[in-house]
Amino acid sequence: MLPYKYRTYNSYLKEIFNCRVYKVSVDGNFSCPNRDGTKSYNGCVFCDEKGSSSRTQPSHMSIKDQIINNIKIRKSRYKAKKFIVYFQSFTNTYANTDHLKKIYDEAINSHEDIVGLSIATRADCVDEEKIKLIASYKEKLPYVCIEYGMQTIHDTTLQKINRKETHQDFLKALSLTQKYNIDHCVHVILGLPDETYEMQMQTAQKLAKLNVQGIKIHLLVAMKNTPLEEEYFKGNWQPLSFDEYVHLASDFLEYLPPNCIIYRISGNGHPLYTVAPKWMYKEKKNVILSINQELIKKNSYQGKKFS
Repeated sequence: MLPYKYRTYNSYLKEIFNCRVYKVSVDGNFSCPNRDGTKSYNGCVFCDEKGSSSRTQPSHMSIKDQIINNIKIRKSRYKAKKFIVYFQSFTNTYANTDHLKKIYDEAINSHEDIVGLSIATRADCVDEEKIKLIASYKEKLPYVCIEYGMQTIHDTTLQKINRKETHQDFLKALSLTQKYNIDHCVHVILGLPDETYEMQMQTAQKLAKLNVQGIKIHLLVAMKNTPLEEEYFKGNWQPLSFDEYVHLASDFLEYLPPNCIIYRISGNGHPLYTVAPKWMYKEKKNVILSINQELIKKNSYQGKKFS
């Protein structure tokens, strides 16, 4: 296999642990201010009723049982030895700090082979007290990370997708996260409604200037029972084609700093609940290879246009 022309998350973890480390997803039974009525009841147009859950374990199980079951599977199937607990579903800082500490403590103490904690959340659901709590886990674990669902830097798009937060919310959260020197990953989505090529490259350029540590690149997909599914069947929205996504993602990488960690380059929803595009699951491995080959073909790499 040809070497990657971008810095992968797996390579970063190997630098830290000198072995393959796996994430184990856990559902902390959180909600979201964009679903419980605080900001809206409808959620983002692309988010389904599971809130980006991996659906690997039933949410009614205890946090400890979810983690132990997940670890058993990964040890058996992948011969994994070390694990990062990943609070993935919905908004995983959307509670008071006492409750957050209780469930984070339960998670990291669930198994002796846990070496990290990763928390996915919205930028408008953190403050300095919560950031300080998360930073305190660096004294107990070699790896602690916050993942922010930023999606785009453009407020006009955030309004269209019913995000109910602004880019300024993200900037405040990022500043706090960098202040406490916490690993962080920023989620972006390519193919958002009405975003031009130039707008998407502006997102890459802005994140480069902000010196974000890591980025997870998603393709916009329509999930079952979401507003985006309705727009798809009405003919008001069409997903990116395979070739369009490969082109966009490879160009996006060119603007990012060479040291920026690419957590994922083809993030997507669960295959059983995805309406469109269907090609994503037939071509899941090919899309990663094709992005790398596209960079090689044009003699390019992550950071080529970074300045």
